[in-house]
Amino acid sequence: MANIKPCSGLIKWYMGRMGFKGWTSFWNTIYLHPDHLDDKPLIRHELKHLEQIERDGRLKFAIKYLYYTVRYGYWDNPYEVEAREAE
Repeated sequence: MANIKPCSGLIKWYMGRMGFKGWTSFWNTIYLHPDHLDDKPLIRHELKHLEQIERDGRLKFAIKYLYYTVRYGYWDNPYEVEAREAE
């Protein structure tokens, strides 16, 4: 089961700098911006990332995520496409 909680501190700063409303860690925790705690599509999006991490493993996911982002850009990263479809 995912641990979903509001972001704070350094994570909140990072998410703000990156323009993220949510962020999934490798340790089964989803951080949401306090203004988006009830955003069901966002939660489904982030839960899909947890599923991807579990499916591929942390290291493989991290390497592929970085590769896909460099190759295709953030929006067209296949992990992000799959997560948006889950929304």
